[in-house]
Amino acid sequence: MLELLGWSLLAGVVNALAGGGLFFTLPALLGAGIPSTGAVATASVASWPGYVSAFWGMRKRLRGGPLLALTLIGLAGGGLGAFALTLFQADNFNYLVPWLLLGVSLLYGRQLLSSKGFEGPLLMKPAAWPALLGGSFYGGFFGGGLGVLLMALMGQLRMGSSLQQHAIKLYLSMLASGATIVVYSVSGLVYWHEALLLALGYLLGGKLGARVLEWIKPRLLAWGIVAFGVALSGYYFIRFYG
Repeated sequence: MLELLGWSLLAGVVNALAGGGLFFTLPALLGAGIPSTGAVATASVASWPGYVSAFWGMRKRLRGGPLLALTLIGLAGGGLGAFALTLFQADNFNYLVPWLLLGVSLLYGRQLLSSKGFEGPLLMKPAAWPALLGGSFYGGFFGGGLGVLLMALMGQLRMGSSLQQHAIKLYLSMLASGATIVVYSVSGLVYWHEALLLALGYLLGGKLGARVLEWIKPRLLAWGIVAFGVALSGYYFIRFYG
């Protein structure tokens, strides 16, 4: 059980910085003998306190932003994604994970190399609705690498400054994860003993990660996200295809 706590602490820090904490907690839950669908649901529910603590440290970055639109997107997308997981076997989704991670990481890296940059005004453009709704749906359905995906989408949209994009990422992740609590609880997929233990680690890790975000250089962090996503995709190519 201490091992689960340790992995969730690391996952909370990673979620606050870049996203992808589920890729640390999911293998730990699978190693504990929990079925894959239950492991995804348990890890998703447990991540919510970490997102709350991380977003709380960044909340001032979204003052004057489109909070109502983001709230609707996060809750609707996360809830629909969680419902979709209850209808399908998570094992079949494993083979898509490394491709998704690699794709969003390369997309984000391409945006960083663009002369147009990846920052802009904090506005809800029409194209942001389907893009962020799709990202939130993915967060509710699986969630691994959600932060990388959301950062890539907002970079393409040039929605807000780098730190504002991180705040949006955490806010949408918090809402999508919160929506899964309701859906997965009703479905009976959550292993609550393990979920509560993981939640403690996520909470502490998220608080620490939010503090790091305030002093790290935005562009350095952005390239760190790309490297993190590519490394994760390589690991899961070996794990699922090896």
